Amino acid sequence: MKYLVLLCDGMSDHKIAELGDKTVMQYADTSNFDFMAKGGACGFIRTAHGGLYPGSDICNLSVMGYDPFKYYTGRSPLEAGAMGITLGEKDMAFRCNLVSLTDDGLVMDDFSAHHISGDTAKSAVAALNELFRDDSVEFYSGVGYRNIMIIRDADFELKTTPPHDIMGQEIKKYLPTGKGSDKINAILTKASEVFKENTYDRANAIWLWGEGGRPMLPLFKDMYGLKGSVIAAVDLIKGIGTFAGMNIINVPGATGFIDTNFEGKAEYAVKAFNECDYVFLHVEAPDEAGHMGSIEEKVRAVENINSRMLPILLDGLRSFGDYRILVTPDHPTPVKIRTHVNEPVPAIIYGSGVEADSNIEYNEFVKPAFFMEEGYKIAQYFLKSAVI
Repeated sequence: MKYLVLLCDGMSDHKIAELGDKTVMQYADTSNFDFMAKGGACGFIRTAHGGLYPGSDICNLSVMGYDPFKYYTGRSPLEAGAMGITLGEKDMAFRCNLVSLTDDGLVMDDFSAHHISGDTAKSAVAALNELFRDDSVEFYSGVGYRNIMIIRDADFELKTTPPHDIMGQEIKKYLPTGKGSDKINAILTKASEVFKENTYDRANAIWLWGEGGRPMLPLFKDMYGLKGSVIAAVDLIKGIGTFAGMNIINVPGATGFIDTNFEGKAEYAVKAFNECDYVFLHVEAPDEAGHMGSIEEKVRAVENINSRMLPILLDGLRSFGDYRILVTPDHPTPVKIRTHVNEPVPAIIYGSGVEADSNIEYNEFVKPAFFMEEGYKIAQYFLKSAVI
């Protein structure tokens, strides 16, 4: 049996007046999703159970079958793992977003510096390393605005806030607090010198969040008896796969944005099954559109997955004999809210040993054949149930 998880980041949404009081999934052309819904079982997954924050880190860990209450130590250590950064037992990683503040420096204008280019972001990170070369602080370039800062031998207990949660709001009340926050806030202040001396597109500050120490995940193969691969553009998902002992597959043209190589990601996923039994295929585009607040781009992202990925995936998997596909978002990113909300997400399980239910469309209003209140249990259900 071959198993594919197609994770459509942030795809679910709320009803939108401009779409005739439909959600993006209801409005968009989802004919291939609907085909799977008609032939499979639909349900809901609460990917951030027990009141956890619905970050992509926690939610993707859950879908992959790891209980975040046991294994989650923070977002940034996962990203650091994907980047090959070695963390000691007392080291702490931070996500370092390049951001745009308003000209007075008081309000979060954009969490991504309006999607700063990769080359420009690398130049900014190099300048940060030069500025902090005597401070035992290390910066590492990631993908675009998504970068990492490491502090060695840290003894912090912090509360930080994701910048995509505070767009349009004054930053003062969201600055880091707790043990060690004086040092982190001093870093934020000092980093502003880089952007006064040089121009890096629309980036004019950094924002530190998602801190944590080195995670210890059991190997996916030991937990589920399957050899796995991960395909993703963003370091967070690659990092989960790295710590889980899975093969990380990089796809040319995979950008983690709306312009990603949809066909290439699907084709590489199909090829991966020649070497493994399980593929976790992550698509970031719907989430980015949600954070941008763009209805048009989110509709386009969903339709691109539907038309440019699903036909390749379905045709390719059929050639391997028995197979199952789990399609799910990790969390909703409603375009009117522009950040994540903790609500159950709609999922499809389609393929061998799956009995069709009564659904004819895939969206946020499916009639559930299953409901996973503890989201991490979806992996056992998907991978080990003889009949669904």
